[in-house]
Amino acid sequence: MKIVQNIILFLSIIVFIGLVYISFFNVYQTDDYIFSYTTHQLGLFNNIFDFYSRWGGRYFGYSLSMLNPVAYDQWGILPKVYPIFLLCSFIAVLILNINYFFKYSVLESVKKGFLFFFFYTVLLVSISEHYFWITGSNIYFLPFILSGLLLYSIGQFHRSHRRSYFYLSCLLIVLLMGSNEILALLLWGSLMMFYNQNRNKQNLTLILLGTSFLLISFLAPGNFNRLVTYDESFATKWFKRIAIMGANSTYIFIKIILVIPLFVKIFEEELSTVSKKVNLKTAGKMWLISFLPLIFVAFIFNTIGRQFESIMIFYLGTGAVVWMFLYEQIKKYWWISLIVIFLPSIDLFPPKYSNFNLNYNLNTIIEEVFQTNLHAYHTEIRERIETIENSKQDSLILPKIHHLPKVLYFEELPTIKEEGNYVNDQLQKYFDKKSIRIEE
Repeated sequence: MKIVQNIILFLSIIVFIGLVYISFFNVYQTDDYIFSYTTHQLGLFNNIFDFYSRWGGRYFGYSLSMLNPVAYDQWGILPKVYPIFLLCSFIAVLILNINYFFKYSVLESVKKGFLFFFFYTVLLVSISEHYFWITGSNIYFLPFILSGLLLYSIGQFHRSHRRSYFYLSCLLIVLLMGSNEILALLLWGSLMMFYNQNRNKQNLTLILLGTSFLLISFLAPGNFNRLVTYDESFATKWFKRIAIMGANSTYIFIKIILVIPLFVKIFEEELSTVSKKVNLKTAGKMWLISFLPLIFVAFIFNTIGRQFESIMIFYLGTGAVVWMFLYEQIKKYWWISLIVIFLPSIDLFPPKYSNFNLNYNLNTIIEEVFQTNLHAYHTEIRERIETIENSKQDSLILPKIHHLPKVLYFEELPTIKEEGNYVNDQLQKYFDKKSIRIEE
């Protein structure tokens, strides 16, 4: 097992270094501009209310993005340091929990933290929108880090009974319920499960608090404004929902089952410890919580996307405990997982459904570091923004970006013959231009 762990640990450190290197070429994206623009136009609190009323109930995630300093950060420093800060924070929270719950030394906890980070990264549907896009990080990556803090805080409270940890847990639950719908449902299901196992006043308070703010998030007027209405029969709508549920669940199962042997092999000691504290029925119930958000996204007709990241890692962790009960020897096939994660993206689907293509991200990160001219990309983007800022014309036709990265989130502007989209719309509003297009 030590040899396998050392191989994955080496890969994890290399991946971490690669992601840090890529961060130095990260830039502000379109949503960063529009959050800054609307805050400048309406003021912070009016903008928070406006987003809640017209856009959605992510009261924490959206509010944090409204503090985006793009208007004052002329050198584009935040997009470079923020991903690094979050990556380090993520691993630090992993180390904190591993050290606390398994009583490992600091060195062993660091090792295990990097190993878990590796699996988290290879399962991401979109590295760019999760790690590097500031708005995406605020909605999907930062909340997962805060979830780790919540786990540690609840553990500390039930062991030490210090009220400060209980109040911190309450605060984190309020913030997380307003981060994104997927994590909110996973958190709510976990709190319900936790209360079912430990029926006391404090846990009841946590579940009531979580339910209240879950409703505040889900019942936001903006959520209903954004719901797509389909002029279809009742039977057709539910057939599509069932089909989406099936497609999403099948994709996640295939992607997870291919790495489960390696995950069980790497974390067999920890999984064995957990399996001794719970029975198969409890482990199965925890795994089934993964399907709460899958049911939700199927209901609103969403297929695989960046919002599925939390489901992936929750499905993996809880599913691995179930496998320890059903077939622990699955770990013997760890070598299959090791081969699979090195495979390039298996592209079987058209662009509209490209997220269903199996991709474990290692090849993508390697290609980005060694093949993409990131410096040239960064220079082209800065020149584009400077051109827009300094131009006195209302309508601009800009040159294309020739060095397109795969990992750094980027979607090109429409050409002069294409209809406008959210990319140029947001830049036009921020820079007060009538039209911004690129050459054919």
